[in-house]
Amino acid sequence: MMKTYYYSDPLNDDFASSNGKIKKKLIDKDYKYIHGDVFYRTGSFILYRLIATPIGFLITRLGYGVKIKNRKAIKKIKGGFFLYGNHTNGILDVFSPSFSAFPHKTHIVSGPEGVSMPVIGKITPMLGAVPLPSTLGASKNFLGALKALVEDGHVITIYPEAHIWPYYNDIRPFSDSSFAYPMKLNVPVVAFTVTYRKRKVFKKMRPFATITLSDPFYPSDFADKTELRNAVYNFMTKTIKTEGTVEYNKYIYMEDKDENNDCM
Repeated sequence: MMKTYYYSDPLNDDFASSNGKIKKKLIDKDYKYIHGDVFYRTGSFILYRLIATPIGFLITRLGYGVKIKNRKAIKKIKGGFFLYGNHTNGILDVFSPSFSAFPHKTHIVSGPEGVSMPVIGKITPMLGAVPLPSTLGASKNFLGALKALVEDGHVITIYPEAHIWPYYNDIRPFSDSSFAYPMKLNVPVVAFTVTYRKRKVFKKMRPFATITLSDPFYPSDFADKTELRNAVYNFMTKTIKTEGTVEYNKYIYMEDKDENNDCM
């Protein structure tokens, strides 16, 4: 069923169902990003490859009817890379990166909430969650983890819009801060845009999704992180226009929205 969301700040308003419900864990210098323990790595492999990957395939293909365009772009890259996309779906955004970048193992940069939930918070890092650092001391470890992962041929997924807007059918403005990572590590970037299309049957149900991948962007072709960010943003906005995307939820801008009435 269509929902109406009222927003005033496209950079910071967050409509995720879990927003404000999870107590954030402090990600400090003692947080361990990379685990060398053989039991941890074995458990991670089983969870990611033997459990999560098949489940993710079923969810993306059957639940959301996902189609992927320009998958050949991934084949042009040898080794790890960064993947940037629009953030419009909680479940789909968890599984679609690994589906798009298969057979690479895909990690997702998340807020501390991603590893803060009881029990589940212990599992999500094994499935690829990489939480943002909470302190300056943790920042060095975070960047070191990104470097180690891409050097191992893994993919780092970043949602630069930062917050989920369910089924939003445009691209929101986002900063260039996260683009410092591929620039610093000199690692390729692939952008992807999720657009939505109507079902041919059961037309009132949630729409199906199409994921369109860009050709690789190479940091050496850009003067700085801002230019790289602009190239990714331009690809996303162009894809929205050329692919088209249906309106499933309605978003209304209000200068002074009632904080207790974000969604009706």
